[in-house]
Amino acid sequence: MSGFSSLFSGLNFRNTIQKYAAQHSWRVAEVDNDHAVLRFSMSSGRTQILYIVRYDTTLEFSVPSLLSYDSDSEIPHYLSTLLLQRNASQKYGFWCIEKVGGKYIFSYMHNAEIQLIDVEYFGKVVRALLNECDEFEGTILKML
Repeated sequence: MSGFSSLFSGLNFRNTIQKYAAQHSWRVAEVDNDHAVLRFSMSSGRTQILYIVRYDTTLEFSVPSLLSYDSDSEIPHYLSTLLLQRNASQKYGFWCIEKVGGKYIFSYMHNAEIQLIDVEYFGKVVRALLNECDEFEGTILKML
């Protein structure tokens, strides 16, 4: 197992996430051997929640937006189209629809091979996801 892979394996996952977050002056709200949750107070006044889940050799970073629907038929397809088009211009992350707790939620997500993740890359991904989701929510709230 390479050095990077071992940084995020088993018990090391918890320590590495806490160490990387601390190096960016972020606090980890919740962490175990397979997932972590970080909460951020944004300049918009909203709170964004970042989830990190370890899958074998990949980390999934995800920030769910405030938009959720009870069924996939309720999802406004024009919004899905706009976000899919926006994906083409993004360096970090992509918009998707996650099914969480029976709800369909627009989330901004990034998947990365563990071996690629160092503290700098970790910070870039987290900031990109938080900012994109917060900007999207701000736009949506102005429209309502």
